[in-house]
Amino acid sequence: MSRPSGLNIVVGIQRPSAEILPRDSTLQFGNRFLTAPNVADLDTKRMLFPMTDVKGLPLTANIKGSSLFCENGFIMPKPFYFPNMSTIDIPQTVNRIQREVNPKWFIKEDYWEEP
Repeated sequence: MSRPSGLNIVVGIQRPSAEILPRDSTLQFGNRFLTAPNVADLDTKRMLFPMTDVKGLPLTANIKGSSLFCENGFIMPKPFYFPNMSTIDIPQTVNRIQREVNPKWFIKEDYWEEP
């Protein structure tokens, strides 16, 4: 029922062992990320990607933000790199949004009463 209604659940877990979450439950999670995959042990990889031969997982660069991403329906995870969010200039970004985004672009809807 959650997909048709647009409900998404994000679960973050340090080490997804069967003692914490039953294996049947973890297999229901469609997309999976493993951050810092080059330093993760084989048990962690096997728990996160049970349908894959973990010794054959692709290598990633040893940089911050490197991860492996397994998309729902695919067997082999792919390397994925998260951007370094610490380099974002927040005040500059907010100023740009305030300059460039027209607050009146929303569609007027009947149920919304303006003061």
